[in-house]
Amino acid sequence: MVVPIKPLELMNGEFEDFIGIWENFVPKFVCNKTIDYFDNILSENSSSHNQDIDIMEGTDQFSNKNLGRKDQSILLNFHNTDLTGELNQYLHACFLDYIQNYGQLADTAMMSTDLKLQKTLPGGGYHVWHCENSGYQMAQRVLVWAIYLNDMPDGEAETEFIYQKRRIKPTRGTCVIWPAAFTHVHRGNPVYTQDKYIL
Repeated sequence: MVVPIKPLELMNGEFEDFIGIWENFVPKFVCNKTIDYFDNILSENSSSHNQDIDIMEGTDQFSNKNLGRKDQSILLNFHNTDLTGELNQYLHACFLDYIQNYGQLADTAMMSTDLKLQKTLPGGGYHVWHCENSGYQMAQRVLVWAIYLNDMPDGEAETEFIYQKRRIKPTRGTCVIWPAAFTHVHRGNPVYTQDKYIL
């Protein structure tokens, strides 16, 4: 079942500080299907008989290994083109709404080549302040996007922006787009009580 995307004029994105937020935009069943797909991969790969998909493990982030990222991820576009195509429809709709609000971007050639699907366990998170185009290999990045796949309790797992003094709470199906530059330094806050899933 494919849910039709809203026409651009009916999009209800919230725009503040160059951060675009589309709350609960990706349907619940699409989010759940994505989570189930990933959990099945993780379960199958934990078996010694099935090591078909390379799972990326979060690197050790701190000298105290107990405070490491504790995440696992795959590049979804290499493993499930149908699900990738479905999710890209929602992302593309939000992107068009974003550039309609910030028209200068309409003349900038952009593409998003990969969909990184990530699961962060309790005790984990990427807590280092960073921006997405810091460093030579990432210098071409213009925008950042994220889609939260599940709801998280208050006070955990937010995307926090240091200069904007804002925290975005993960809610299922919410898409967020923001600039990749130093103006939008951010981090992922700690996950405490349940797994967090994000694209």
